[in-house]
Amino acid sequence: MTTAESARARSSALPRHNALVAAAAVAGLAAFGALSLAAATMRPGSTLVGMAVAALVVTVLWRVDLALLLVVATGPLELAYNLHVGPLTITKAAGALCLLSFALNSLRSRRPLVVDRTQAFVIAILLFAALSTLQARHLNEAVTTTARYAGFVAVFLVITQIGGDRKLQERIAWVLVVSATVLAVVGLQAYFHGKSFVASPAQSNANDFGFSLATALPFAFWLVRTRLTLRPVVVAMMGTIATALLLSLSRGTFVGLGAGIVFLLATERRRFGLIAAAAIVATIGFVAVVKTDPARFHQALFAKEHVAQQNVATRLQAWDAAGNLAAEHPFFGIGPGNFRFYYFAATNTPPGTANLYVVHDAYIDIAAEVGFGAAIAFILYLTASFLQLGRVIRRRGPAESYARTVRVSLVIASVCAVFLSEQYFLPFWLLGGLATAMSREPANDNAALTGGL
Repeated sequence: MTTAESARARSSALPRHNALVAAAAVAGLAAFGALSLAAATMRPGSTLVGMAVAALVVTVLWRVDLALLLVVATGPLELAYNLHVGPLTITKAAGALCLLSFALNSLRSRRPLVVDRTQAFVIAILLFAALSTLQARHLNEAVTTTARYAGFVAVFLVITQIGGDRKLQERIAWVLVVSATVLAVVGLQAYFHGKSFVASPAQSNANDFGFSLATALPFAFWLVRTRLTLRPVVVAMMGTIATALLLSLSRGTFVGLGAGIVFLLATERRRFGLIAAAAIVATIGFVAVVKTDPARFHQALFAKEHVAQQNVATRLQAWDAAGNLAAEHPFFGIGPGNFRFYYFAATNTPPGTANLYVVHDAYIDIAAEVGFGAAIAFILYLTASFLQLGRVIRRRGPAESYARTVRVSLVIASVCAVFLSEQYFLPFWLLGGLATAMSREPANDNAALTGGL
């Protein structure tokens, strides 16, 4: 067959191929429509919910930025509501969708991946966790914890690739603050209804609750300076978050928040007026809530004071035990999530008393469970992220104000981590991912974000 004849054959085959594809697509849509109609007839409510979820999944798979925003939203909401998608928590499901969406979009756009040293530190943590899992005494708990690490590493890597977009950064701030406001409202409701003696959802720990709100609060400061018409809404959200944060009575969170304020004043003295105004808003909200039921607040204070001394002694004991475990297992630790199984023997505490599931210090926690290598990689990751944000700020470009916001939030998180085990939650990985993404932005980028701390 000649070349011309081959071309004619291919051209005549192409319409037939397109017709077959179109026919298959029509048949598939018809089958889906028929199944949906039948399901809607039998269970209309469940069908509508299923179709809405399916539409959401298809949308986030097509738009990786929306998939990332879904992950950001589920971070605080996971603490507010005990939501699961099958065996997965809502955060893990959103993280899996985000990674799949990024993979599909990368194949479609063929955009080259950007490599950075902070990614090496984060991947190193995951590798240490995987190796530690292999020798863990309680394998199921180790696998679950390592899977949580893997999910956050995946989200971090996605943020480092797409987080430099100005509009996306602003949307992240909005989604994070709105979700934190929802979390704050749920915590305040639990406090008012007697489900918790402090402001915190009944199924969540008050320290995790306070940590999530404290790391979101700087983004509310940043949003205050957005469009004037939305300022009252942002101020209301800021007041709600701050009020719930104060009523959480989480001392570790208070120390981290105080460190963030001191750091901000030391580096940005001109923001004293903004901080004072925010403090006034928080105080008004706090006093208003306390005045609605003074007896409940005094009861919360009494309960907190009653366990305060015992908590301090228990944490010092846990730190000492975790340090000894890290020294005894320096390379790969005792296994991710396995501290709870060593607590009684390591502290000479009789079984039957209250068990301590975490060390209440993220750095010692990682060293004890995953090894000194992972702990050093985690510290290097936080240090590199902090230095990256400093370089963005020194460039005096349009991303300066947002970088200052992320840096203050990172300071709060890093200091809180001295007293709380928060390495299994989103803020650390979101903030570091944003730092890496912003560090690659050109200094002469004219695209500007509104607002700033």
